[in-house]
Amino acid sequence: MKILLLHPEDAFQRSWVRGQWDLVVDLGKAPKSSYEDWSRQLGCPVFSIFDLAIEVEDLLAWRDLLHLGLSRVVDRFGIDWWDVIGILLQPEMQDLRLVQRLANKIGACEALTVTRPSPLAEALRLQLRCPLRVLGAGLQRRLVRSASRVGRAAANLNFRQLRQVVYDKYDERYLLRQRFAASAARSSEPVVLIPSAYSNVTRTAFRYTEVLPDQQFLLVLARETGESSLTPRNVQTEALAAFAKRGCDQDELRRLESGWNELQSSLRSHPEFSVSAQLGVLSNAKRWLRWGVAVRDAWNAVFERREVVACLSADDSNPYTRIPLLLARQRRLPAVACHHGALDGIMAFKNPAFSTYLVKGEMEKDYLERVCRVDASGLRIGAPFTPMQDRRLWSDGAPWIVFFTEPYETDLWRPEAIYKEIVPRLCAAARKAGKRVVLKLHPFESARERQRMLNRVLSEDELQVVSIVAAPLSNEILQNTWCAVTVESTTAFECASVGIPAFLCGWLRHAYVGYAPQYARFGVAQMLDCPDDLLKIPNRLKGAIPPASLRNRLVRAMAPEQLSEILGGSRSGTLR
Repeated sequence: MKILLLHPEDAFQRSWVRGQWDLVVDLGKAPKSSYEDWSRQLGCPVFSIFDLAIEVEDLLAWRDLLHLGLSRVVDRFGIDWWDVIGILLQPEMQDLRLVQRLANKIGACEALTVTRPSPLAEALRLQLRCPLRVLGAGLQRRLVRSASRVGRAAANLNFRQLRQVVYDKYDERYLLRQRFAASAARSSEPVVLIPSAYSNVTRTAFRYTEVLPDQQFLLVLARETGESSLTPRNVQTEALAAFAKRGCDQDELRRLESGWNELQSSLRSHPEFSVSAQLGVLSNAKRWLRWGVAVRDAWNAVFERREVVACLSADDSNPYTRIPLLLARQRRLPAVACHHGALDGIMAFKNPAFSTYLVKGEMEKDYLERVCRVDASGLRIGAPFTPMQDRRLWSDGAPWIVFFTEPYETDLWRPEAIYKEIVPRLCAAARKAGKRVVLKLHPFESARERQRMLNRVLSEDELQVVSIVAAPLSNEILQNTWCAVTVESTTAFECASVGIPAFLCGWLRHAYVGYAPQYARFGVAQMLDCPDDLLKIPNRLKGAIPPASLRNRLVRAMAPEQLSEILGGSRSGTLR
């Protein structure tokens, strides 16, 4: 059998010779219609490796697997670095588990070829014990590809985003940013710490600060992208770079690195980790220890210089915002977590870093308990929404069908194939209903790049009824939304909570997390089963309007007394 592996960054080539391959496996994801088209052109089966995933079950398996590495790399503050770094490694190791299923499906291979180097391809080579050939493996071609990739990325980012990329890559320990950060003064004023690395995390936390207007909060930004244009009056803002230290305890770092080496050796013999170990996934992750210790020391300085009485994090997965929660727990302070989106699939396997986890309502609680099997004792229902947002915004006269897009590339989807399948059909539905199509972009997406993509997949007539909105979600956008279309974005939840009908492109949903079925289970949105269902939206709209009673199942507002008690204090605003 001659097999071609298609790298996610490479496009299907019509020039590939028919009959040259017995099987083509996409290491990325595309709609089923793309694979059917490619299969016809090549005369052989084409499918995605992610078709072999088992939704939700694959996530749950990692709770026991990650537990095997605990208590091996623990620092003097009680932070288990496998607990922190393992969450970062899990997506890559999860995908490597699919290679074993693919190898079992193939059985034997005469020739294995990949369009460019890939860990998944190398893993399959190890499983099948056959040679691996790389198309266009010459140095010149690799350099051209690399330069092209960097050029495309730079062209899609503004100056602020480019600067953040440089900081993330070359200033992980804040040595440069510290020079420009204002000195962080000491203060004895009691504050609730809000750590953030992204603007959506900041905005979620800010909604909770509005519940306790007399309490002072301290927002500390681990990354500049955590900034928000509007800051509540009871929130002070500092940069984590202002608390960074120039050096670290080298003896401790060596001890942690030694512990990581022992961890690798232990996991290497386990069948679920052996391929990851052979490919260097575990050894390469050791470099994150130096970065992690620098971040930990900066957060420790925050606790030392400020009178932190509790920590509220809207993202307990990202190390930047997980580490302060862990430090708060070690100091026996309330460590309160919540999620900036509607649901968090990572809860299926990560260890709790919180003393209390705030859920928005019944749907999120049910997902955590029933799907992720989280212990309910640490969960508290309490949404941050204010009474002013508790109203229905839908109107039949609203002018837009809004396609709430997502940064599909981060999940290895082929976004142009998704746009080609969805947007033309939305244009047809919009013309039938007398509406326009608006693409509301995720903060991680580039408006310039998405517009170029639309220009490639739409006709001139279709372009006339489509526009792009890159601004944050607002009441103005919601009031103009006649209906929402998405794959499984949190915006489906946002729309349902204010009475706006939503539709899910169920055939494109995530391979693992099970968000779309949970939305459908609670009536947040109607599940569409195939692309042509998009054409039926005008006829199905009335049946998709969420009832007024649904909001009470999705969002249950938290009283100030409850939030104050959870944060360890009283309603007066001074926490104990």
